Amino acid sequence: MGDEKLKQELLYMVKLTSKYDFTRMEVVEGILRLENEREILGSVFGKRFKGRIFDIAAGVEVDDKCVICGQHADNHVICNHCMETIGDSDYAKNKIKTKEKQRLKLNVNVKKCITTVILALLVLILLFQIWILIMWYSIPDYNKPEKPRVSEFDITPVSSEEEAYNQIILDFPEEEGYTVTFGRADTEYVGRFNLELGDCCLEKEDELTDEERYDYFFTEDVYIFYISYLQNHSSKVGMAEINQDGEIIIEGTFNDGRRTDSFYKFR
Repeated sequence: MGDEKLKQELLYMVKLTSKYDFTRMEVVEGILRLENEREILGSVFGKRFKGRIFDIAAGVEVDDKCVICGQHADNHVICNHCMETIGDSDYAKNKIKTKEKQRLKLNVNVKKCITTVILALLVLILLFQIWILIMWYSIPDYNKPEKPRVSEFDITPVSSEEEAYNQIILDFPEEEGYTVTFGRADTEYVGRFNLELGDCCLEKEDELTDEERYDYFFTEDVYIFYISYLQNHSSKVGMAEINQDGEIIIEGTFNDGRRTDSFYKFR
């Protein structure tokens, strides 16, 4: 394994150790699930790390040796000396500086692009207005794009299937032609409930860094409901998931023509 890859891996392990509680199995399962997909931890230290955090989460008795240097580790994973040495290393500091430089460079490029775009927009405004006028007269039934539908109700915590159902039917009432059916209690990616209202989960997942994916793909308990609508020769189908905080994400034909195979933050 190359020196650069090993440094990256060790820094990654230190970040995880300082950030997460390995006594929670759902946390460790999320880390290992992503590791199976990305194969980030491939060194002997990484393999020790994966085995150690799984044993801790499973309640298996483990020794207090650091998985990197073998010295005593208060947290049973990585000792304070390794945590400080790796976290304060030139490599770690350079990683931070590199991110800052990239951000600064991006800001400069954005300013240049904004200037160019403004000039281009001034030229295109007239053409755009002409295009709109042509579309208006040539397609009189043209529907302008709308923002994805979101709930107008406040988030209300739920603790049972019945309470969850009562929250879902506020937005999809039977008197308006909707049928709401409880599907099952399951687990869902917690990150989807952290989206902004109207955001699409697939679009956000593609933007995540490896470290952000650890937070995003942790799971939490949800209630899953199936929703159908059949009235006046039109039909809609979809699915809603509600967590214990009362946040809702939906998938299906309820998003004003948006993708029907993706979850959207609804409430």
